[in-house]
Amino acid sequence: MSKSPETNDVREQYASVARSQLSNDSNAVRSIAKAFGYSEEDIQSLPTQANMGVSCGNPLALAGVREGEVIVDLGCGGGMDVFLAARKVGDQGKVIGIDMTEEMLARAQAGATQLGLTNVEFHQATIDQLPLEDNSVDCVISNCVINLVPDKGAVFREIMRVLKPGGRVAISDIGLKQPLPEAIKESFEAYVGCISGAILMDAYRQQLEEAGFDAVTVTDTGADLNAYAHAADGGDCCGSPDSCSSDNSLHDGLANVMKSFDANQFAASVRVHATKAGGAPAAATLQPSQSARRVVEIYDRAMCCSTGVCGPQVDPELPKFAADLDWLKEQGHDVSRFNLAQNPAEFAKQPIVNQMLAEQGVDCLPLVIVDGVIVSRSEYPSRENLALWTGTPLKTKSALPMADGGCCGGSGCC
Repeated sequence: MSKSPETNDVREQYASVARSQLSNDSNAVRSIAKAFGYSEEDIQSLPTQANMGVSCGNPLALAGVREGEVIVDLGCGGGMDVFLAARKVGDQGKVIGIDMTEEMLARAQAGATQLGLTNVEFHQATIDQLPLEDNSVDCVISNCVINLVPDKGAVFREIMRVLKPGGRVAISDIGLKQPLPEAIKESFEAYVGCISGAILMDAYRQQLEEAGFDAVTVTDTGADLNAYAHAADGGDCCGSPDSCSSDNSLHDGLANVMKSFDANQFAASVRVHATKAGGAPAAATLQPSQSARRVVEIYDRAMCCSTGVCGPQVDPELPKFAADLDWLKEQGHDVSRFNLAQNPAEFAKQPIVNQMLAEQGVDCLPLVIVDGVIVSRSEYPSRENLALWTGTPLKTKSALPMADGGCCGGSGCC
């Protein structure tokens, strides 16, 4: 990777961003983070230099990070996701930031010093050649970086190498819905701006599977890619007009690209989740003093009954998910499920749910929350993912529950 012309171009462009005045002090920079899933609390907790408005999602929203885990952030930039993850892993865990750009790492290290963090470290390297041991990492995250790599398969194989058995990948990236127009495909600004180096969503999934990953999902978040252009139009890219410099060419160029075609028609902010077979490392990270009992909450869209398993046309995901939740209960976890039609008061009680609904509307549902942390949104996760997030060893699946009176019990809605 480090020898390719594309990589050298990317290195120089992002070094330029790191040298610029772009920071969390800018309304435009903060607006980009909010558009792609970060809360106001997340943003305010960051050192000002950590956020430069180069995100396309929030990988921590689906990573299910646990206390005591080892997390690696590929292309960590100024350390934004490293610092947020560091709060989750605690003193017994560790977060490792990898970036090939010296100037970005200088920002990240300064932020870590400012926060007084002792559970983070940074390494200068390309993400297809990680300076990490085999089977040493619980979770790999990345935010809008893998699209910039010419050989994505090499990156996926390297992630597979460093993950522990049962480890997981949580990536926010750009994926293509359809091939790009030729002019965009050949645009330098579109490449360094994370658009023209992206691949089709199906190809993304296929390459992860070819690298050996299981339970691969690549999902369109529905976020508006025009957030970059809107931020540029706000005229506050640098915090104040006097602080702007020519080093903001990456953002300006990307904004111009976004105005030249309908980005949302061709590309998407995607969230990617996958696991490495062989175990459930989350269970191993639990301290002996901690109970294995987790509090799992599911917030569904409006449904006629508690499971949605009713009526003549049932979504095939729903009975499977209902069985998986019963399995979690059998393992001793505290599982609660609410839907917007029957339990609106429960939605109002949970601030993090209110925030997600305010920012993304009902498209964020279903939400799965484990011990107060959102681990999944907009889709029903697999049993494998539920097991990872709760630290539960997988066992043989139980039969689908069929209560007296039909699949909905006595609700009368079938």
